[in-house]
Amino acid sequence: MQSFAFNSFESRTIFGAGSLQRVRSEIEGLGARRVMLVHGGAATKAADAIAAQLDDRLALRWNRVAQHVPVPLAQDAREAAGNSAIDAIVCVGGGSAIGLGKAVALTHGVPLVAVPTTYSGSEQTAIYGLTGDHHKETGDDPRVRPQVVLYDPDLTLGLPIEISVPSAFNALAHSIEALWAPGSNPFASSVAIESVRHISAALPAVRARPSDPEARSQLLLGAAMAGMALGWTATGLHHKICHVLGGMLNLIHADTHSVVLPHVLAFNAPAIPETMARLASALEVPPGSEAEALWDLAIVTGAPTRLADLKSSHGTLNRGDLSRVAAAVDLGANPRPVTSADVLGLLETAFDGSRPSSSAYPLPDRQVSE
Repeated sequence: MQSFAFNSFESRTIFGAGSLQRVRSEIEGLGARRVMLVHGGAATKAADAIAAQLDDRLALRWNRVAQHVPVPLAQDAREAAGNSAIDAIVCVGGGSAIGLGKAVALTHGVPLVAVPTTYSGSEQTAIYGLTGDHHKETGDDPRVRPQVVLYDPDLTLGLPIEISVPSAFNALAHSIEALWAPGSNPFASSVAIESVRHISAALPAVRARPSDPEARSQLLLGAAMAGMALGWTATGLHHKICHVLGGMLNLIHADTHSVVLPHVLAFNAPAIPETMARLASALEVPPGSEAEALWDLAIVTGAPTRLADLKSSHGTLNRGDLSRVAAAVDLGANPRPVTSADVLGLLETAFDGSRPSSSAYPLPDRQVSE
């Protein structure tokens, strides 16, 4: 049995259809009277409903958000929050809205209430990110962890399938990486495995029946558990790669996950056979085929599988971009030793969209980390 230590966080999670109607009561429970409401254009309808609830407690409504949270945008939002003397933040939408809410909470030290409408899972973590000069800087600070998270599956019923599927792979990346990332522990791993079961079963159903409330609920529940698992651990090699791809090239964050995750999993799998056996059971596939199963799930559900198909800030991603991406990745802790050359090899395979295989990455010394 491994030795471990982890922090259990004081936060409140509310799940169920109609949970959106509980925003005001949660704000009252926090004792807040001057609330900043953060949302993007896609969440305008939900934000209107929240604004009506808050009524006299709404001090500032902010609808400018952008992926990767550019530093100038964060500075503008922080200044507006200060001018309005806010004492709480409600953010509704996807990772961009929640990320901006975190950026404001980081500097103003006020409680954050999150109402996610996608499946990213960042609402359950103390991880934040800011992007400036083509570089994404991430951090971990308890001030940005939402004190209340409200999951209302009804808010996801109209989420376009081309957004839903990559967003669900973002959640899968949180679950899977929590199995081996720094701080990995039995509690987080158990929740992560259950998250994989929910997401891998519900995702094809959502793809086939986008308006099915039960399928959407199961997918959202899996995403919530994924966020919790990540919040109890940390990010690893997979997220490090995706953060560089997003910060350096302004790729859509969710799209990078379905492309990169199967290849990072194939690379690490030989070093963690026991973990892979649990993952195979959750995915309901034969042991040794976990990376291939994730790639196949992306194909079946229509998620991106080739870096070459993703769009960067300067147009189509070029193979020539890969070397500088690989050089910028923080190699950090990983189940097996990894070099920039290894990362470049993973990126080149992902660029071509080749089906991954763990057999392509044998351990040189035949040693495992478990």
